Parts: sequence; C-alpha cells; structure tokens
Amino acid sequence: MAHLPETTFDSTYLWGYALLAATAILFFGTLYAMIGSKFVSDTQIEILDWIKHDEYYCLLVPITAIVWIYFIVWNWMGMKFFRHN
Repeated sequence: MAHLPETTFDSTYLWGYALLAATAILFFGTLYAMIGSKFVSDTQIEILDWIKHDEYYCLLVPITAIVWIYFIVWNWMGMKFFRHN
C-alpha cells in the first residue's frame, strides 16, 4: 500500500471524527426516543412531541435486538466452521 507524501493533506482522521460524531448523535437520539421522551412533558416542538407519543418506533430496536443476536451468533458459528474446516 502506497503512503501519501507528507505534503498531501490526509483527511482520514476527519472522516473518523465525523463517524464518531454521527454515531454519538444516533445513539443519544435513539436513547431519548426509547427512554427519555417518556419522562419529559410536552415541549410544543412537533417532532419531539411525535417521538414522545410514538408507540411503534420506541419498541422497534428492543424487539429487533433478538433478531440481531440470532444473526450474530449464526454468523460467528458459520465463520468458525469455515475457518476450522
């Protein structure tokens, strides 16, 4: 793999920070939607009140976690079978 010359600007670390920031925003947004919004009074902000009164998306992640665990375990087992045969 070729290295960039030192005079060339490398933006890889900026993409890392952007990915880290997007992950944090998504995590805390989801945490607010599933847990925090139920304890906050109405805010008169349309989207926050919609999240507060929602009864579908707040349960989507916990219910889907069961499927995620199933896929992760079978993916891990398939990789073990592939590597050890």
